[in-house]
Amino acid sequence: MIGGTSDHRLTAMGVLRRENALAEYRRWAAMLEFLDAERARIERDVEPRLRELETATVRSVIAQANGWSEHQTASRIHEAETARDDLPTVWKAFGDGEIDAARVSVIAAGAWKLTKQRSIERLDARAVAYAATHTVGELRRWMKRFIAQVEPDEVEKRYEDIVAERRVTIHHDEDGTGSLYAENLPSYVLAGIDQRLDYAAKSLTDDDRTIAQRRADLFVDALDHIDPDNPPARVPNMAIGVMVPASTLAGVDDQPAISADRNWIIPAHVLRTLAESGNPFWYRLTVNDHDDVLATTYEGRYPTDHLRNAIRFRDGTCRYPGCAIKVQNCDIDHRQPLPDGPTNGENLWALCRHHHKLTTFHHATPIPHEDGWAWNIGGTILIE
Repeated sequence: MIGGTSDHRLTAMGVLRRENALAEYRRWAAMLEFLDAERARIERDVEPRLRELETATVRSVIAQANGWSEHQTASRIHEAETARDDLPTVWKAFGDGEIDAARVSVIAAGAWKLTKQRSIERLDARAVAYAATHTVGELRRWMKRFIAQVEPDEVEKRYEDIVAERRVTIHHDEDGTGSLYAENLPSYVLAGIDQRLDYAAKSLTDDDRTIAQRRADLFVDALDHIDPDNPPARVPNMAIGVMVPASTLAGVDDQPAISADRNWIIPAHVLRTLAESGNPFWYRLTVNDHDDVLATTYEGRYPTDHLRNAIRFRDGTCRYPGCAIKVQNCDIDHRQPLPDGPTNGENLWALCRHHHKLTTFHHATPIPHEDGWAWNIGGTILIE
């Protein structure tokens, strides 16, 4: 029992989830069937100069039937055709109710960025297993890593093109407020800004504003007082963790670096430039078989800074299934509490405060699993 919820109700929710996925599949399949028939009709009956306009009319009809905008309809058609025509394993899993439309959309959008047929085939072979057992947000992060790893050369090309289009735009709303957007900036730059804002906001004491409000006010204040002759005092450099293959640093290949939270990358050529021009500290988790930071057992409850950083780089985010809280906002918790569980990498992981409390009060229990660790939540097993 979980809060009075019986097992059959949990099972029913799982059934409804599958039925919803099947309904979405039928909707997409019907859309493609209608579209294919209309395209054949247009090719057969409509003179060439009017075909594009007639096709646009068909898309409009599809939009009205589904309650979508014209833009949504164009995206759905593209996603559905990509899945059906280029990702047969994904399309079959969709038709079997294993994955839903949201996950198919993410996978299809990832396929659009791949330029080689073998890369698309690898995506089709691997995506379903991950998508079926993870949230949409986790799938998006997985997709970023997959694309960067299978076609790192294309990532570098897109990086240069996108950064060349960097800009800051301001949008005013009708209620006297608005939003400021800095777009197409390098991820490592944004990660540094994010950490500096956090550092400065948390350094303020006796302040009634929330952390989010302090961050916003500090950001605006920094921009509102730009003086080329008197630059503002600099916030100390912050640690930004990325995982870097040794082969990339050695120039053997061009695998990108991946952020500790698995959410963004640094192309290989940018990483090498940073390594040469800056003063990075390279953290090697495993030095050799006899000097493994994560395998070493430490005395006491609290891990050393060295081990704490290693765990943060390893985990990236809270290890509770589906949680994406960044590791710097998490506690380092013992899977098996002291004194039964040691203070080492195998028994420590990152948990956000909320999920840490769930384990402390035994609402969720970590258990060993053949693939690592899993969670027992009222008899329901969730894989980490």
